[in-house]
Amino acid sequence: MQAREALAAACDRHAARLGRRYGRLSLRDTRSRWGSCSAEGNLNFSWRLVMAPPEVLDYVAAHEVAHLAEMNHSPAFWALVERLFPAHEAPRRWLRENGASLHRYRFDAAD
Repeated sequence: MQAREALAAACDRHAARLGRRYGRLSLRDTRSRWGSCSAEGNLNFSWRLVMAPPEVLDYVAAHEVAHLAEMNHSPAFWALVERLFPAHEAPRRWLRENGASLHRYRFDAAD
């Protein structure tokens, strides 16, 4: 499964559990973030997630989908993340321990 399809499947699953819909899903060349959720409900993800274990990709999808309901990192937000992805601590730890090495990869599009 390609990264975009894996992210879309994870976002679809988590959004359905939350009873929310998201707008556009995009892969981007972000330098410091793994994902983001716009006020319009568009979800953006770092293409570098393709190099992370599948559960990390799934966790980041759950994290961003939770922002459809809570546009902050309040206790209510983390309760939603817990509901969507109960085993979120291990992927968060993986990102803390290994994320910097993934951000070293650069993508330069040909002119």
